[in-house]
Amino acid sequence: MRMITRKIVSRTAVALVVMTAIACETVIDYKGPETEPKVVIYALLHPDSLVKVTISESHTVFQVPWQPRQIKDATVRVYRDGELLETLTYVEPPPVPDYYPLNPNSQYISFTTKPEYGHIYRIEAEVPGFAKAYGETQLPVPVAVEVADTSSQLMGYGYREMTVKLKFRDPGVSENYYKVSATTMWGIYRGDKSGPYNPESAVSVSEIDISYGFGSDPLISPRQDDDLFDMSVPNNYNIFSDELISGKEYTLRCASKIDYPDTDYYEFVHRLYRLSTITKDLYLYLQSYAAYSYTNDNFLAEPVPVYTNITNGLGVVGAMSTMSASVKIGDFPVDGVNYEEN
Repeated sequence: MRMITRKIVSRTAVALVVMTAIACETVIDYKGPETEPKVVIYALLHPDSLVKVTISESHTVFQVPWQPRQIKDATVRVYRDGELLETLTYVEPPPVPDYYPLNPNSQYISFTTKPEYGHIYRIEAEVPGFAKAYGETQLPVPVAVEVADTSSQLMGYGYREMTVKLKFRDPGVSENYYKVSATTMWGIYRGDKSGPYNPESAVSVSEIDISYGFGSDPLISPRQDDDLFDMSVPNNYNIFSDELISGKEYTLRCASKIDYPDTDYYEFVHRLYRLSTITKDLYLYLQSYAAYSYTNDNFLAEPVPVYTNITNGLGVVGAMSTMSASVKIGDFPVDGVNYEEN
């Protein structure tokens, strides 16, 4: 009889605990600092492109409801070494269907200003109701890159992988920061290959990003043997510093799938590899944003603040200078060949 009583009491206690956990709701008041909305500025300067600036506004999770808007009445200025060069022009976003969400990013463009080396550029934005925000940057000196070697091997499932080695030398005179990327363009003959080339049949042209191929390079993706909790942040933007290679020559490795073209039918593969020298501010922004994105939903990770170099605002004003090297198999374009964009 006692044994039965004990079982009933035990089950009742468990039921009470479960019911209490379900019925109780605790509201915790937020006691952190009040976060006022700020102007957000994004600008990436290139030596061969006119200045473009994106303006938006921040908001907190407590701003409910919040509706995105186009900021059409901002005053966005570009200064060079403290001297006003130009006030940028607002550009309406392209029309979209009514059921699309409103684009919160407002673009302001220059019609005359291309950044030059040796100068400090300041992007300044005034939005009604907000404090004036600004950020500064300077074009980094580009670093030459060349193809040192190419090789290929047959992998599993019958596909072939091409490995391209890219050689460059870090200047070593200051801290340098880099970003690498790669694209491939290829053409496939859509006619009957059992017969001779038919000029009426199209060569279908496609282009994709193959920057993932740098993931096998130890400078881009160092080994994380002690990463027990899968906390190492992937290098989504293929960025790195010269901390380990300052003043030295280094060879990057990019390995990606390739289907070799049949040049008798005017097929081709053209690959372009870019080595971009980027500012420290841009490097820190991309590094922190990758960490923020990767750990945002991980309850084991501490919140990651995203780096900004904007005074009185958020975002980043950075700069990039790019040199490139290419690998080409087959000719493109060829006069008289019928090309078709895919």
